[in-house]
Amino acid sequence: MCRCEGGGIEVPLVVTPEPNGGYKVTSPVLPELIAHGATVEEALNDAQVHLGAVLDLYEEQGRPLPAEFL
Repeated sequence: MCRCEGGGIEVPLVVTPEPNGGYKVTSPVLPELIAHGATVEEALNDAQVHLGAVLDLYEEQGRPLPAEFL
C-alpha cells in the first residue's frame, strides 16, 4: 500500500498490476479514486491528479470526507 498526499491529507493507495499490462491505483477510503498508468510511477502520478479531482467533487457536492480523514 502506498500513500498519496493532496489537499493537505494523506490517502492510502493500492497499486495492482493489470492483466494486459500497466497498473491500476485505487483507494480503500475513496472509492471514486481510480487511476491507471503504464508504469507504477505513471499510475501514482495519475492518482495524484485524480485525487485533486475527487476532493474537488466532494467539496462541490457538499459531501463530507470519509470518517478516516476526520
